[in-house]
Amino acid sequence: MIPLVILDLDGTMIGSSGQVSADVWAAVDAARADGIKLAACTGRPGLGIALRAAKRLGPTNAHVFQSGAHLAYPDGETLQASSLREAAALKLVQHARDLGLVLELYTPHHLYVERKTPMSVAHEKLLGVPALVRDLSEVVTSEPVIRAQWVLREDQEEAAAAVAVSDVTVSRATSPGLPDSVFVSLTRAGVSKGSAVRDLVAHLKVPIEHVMAVGDTTGDLPMLELVGHPVVMGNAQAALKERFERVVGDVDDGGVIEALELARRLRP
Repeated sequence: MIPLVILDLDGTMIGSSGQVSADVWAAVDAARADGIKLAACTGRPGLGIALRAAKRLGPTNAHVFQSGAHLAYPDGETLQASSLREAAALKLVQHARDLGLVLELYTPHHLYVERKTPMSVAHEKLLGVPALVRDLSEVVTSEPVIRAQWVLREDQEEAAAAVAVSDVTVSRATSPGLPDSVFVSLTRAGVSKGSAVRDLVAHLKVPIEHVMAVGDTTGDLPMLELVGHPVVMGNAQAALKERFERVVGDVDDGGVIEALELARRLRP
């Protein structure tokens, strides 16, 4: 039995319905009953649907939020947080204004936007987190911004990426709940799902080679490369499925249930 399983949310546990299915929760409960520890590792903030999922997965252990920038317990206690440099965040804010694109800024406990658009509103509904409208420059200079995120159509990605920002890690994700949107996250350089999983595993005192991680996008690659038992969803990009041996079913077909059953059978 694998002692620790780390689960991405969107495209892994959360499918096109925008929620975790009852069958998946039943598999989660069975794995926990067998003594497997479970942790979320998501680009989402530790709020709304992601927080509720973390509480159900592991009510007493820490989870990875904000693409690795925030390691926290479900009760809100922060174990570790990494903020963007102010100059980098301000440059992103100005670029978003110049292009009229949706940029979200996240602090450990809030989501901010400068204006609401149909795309930003759809995303906050997916997250289950209301966005606060505020001058983003003021947010940057008054609060710790641990992640910035572009919410884009695919044809807007090139324009968003044109801004030269140093000292950041960029990761890309999608969600079956918003199939026409692309989410490009920026965290402080060196911060990723992989760096956070390394810290989480050390905190939990579990050998990394005994850990399973399940994901579906290139943003999950740093954690998949790190653990001893990487598992890729059937709905993942072709490059990920070609790279890793263990591929389970599509998120909407309960692929993560296969992964949890595998974790119960495997030896560390």
